[in-house]
Amino acid sequence: MSVRLKTINADAAAYEGFRQLAKECELTSPELVAAMVQYFRVTKADPRAPTGPDLTSSLAKITAKLADLDKRTIGFIREQEKTYLKPILAQVQAQQLLSAPAASVPAGPSAGQVQELTEWFLRLIRRTMQPTQLTQTYLNGTLPQPPAKGQADPLLDPIKSQLMAVLSMAFRPELMIPAKPSTPPAPAVAPPSPAPQP
Repeated sequence: MSVRLKTINADAAAYEGFRQLAKECELTSPELVAAMVQYFRVTKADPRAPTGPDLTSSLAKITAKLADLDKRTIGFIREQEKTYLKPILAQVQAQQLLSAPAASVPAGPSAGQVQELTEWFLRLIRRTMQPTQLTQTYLNGTLPQPPAKGQADPLLDPIKSQLMAVLSMAFRPELMIPAKPSTPPAPAVAPPSPAPQP
């Protein structure tokens, strides 16, 4: 289907300018006319005002506005980071530090502490339980010597106290050796002798 063309009247100078513009844009005359009509419709520019908005200065203004918006956005993000994110991160790191075991603290008692506690418990059983309640193997064995004064580990004292309390609570009193009183008992007083009969 062929396109029906119409003629447009123009003076010689306008026609020459039109032909030059078509050549620069590499368009035919009908294509350039169609492109011009489309351009003015889309941009809503007034063809009678050739000194219309300068696209370069408009682009520069938009670029400046974008740069300003970018600065404000970065400023906002930095403020949020300083006000919220960094304190939250510090709290999380502190919590992790507090909940993690210290590198210098062993996970449990040392071998020396276990040995001292075992030897103490062996001596405690011999000292507190009636011999009739103990095995012959235990009674025939030699007890380890207590540590010298000031050599016992003070960290074990709470454990020793708890074990003694459990031992006293768990066994019937008749199975235990009575505790020695801290003060010697008062000497028994002999009853007065009866008066001689006359």
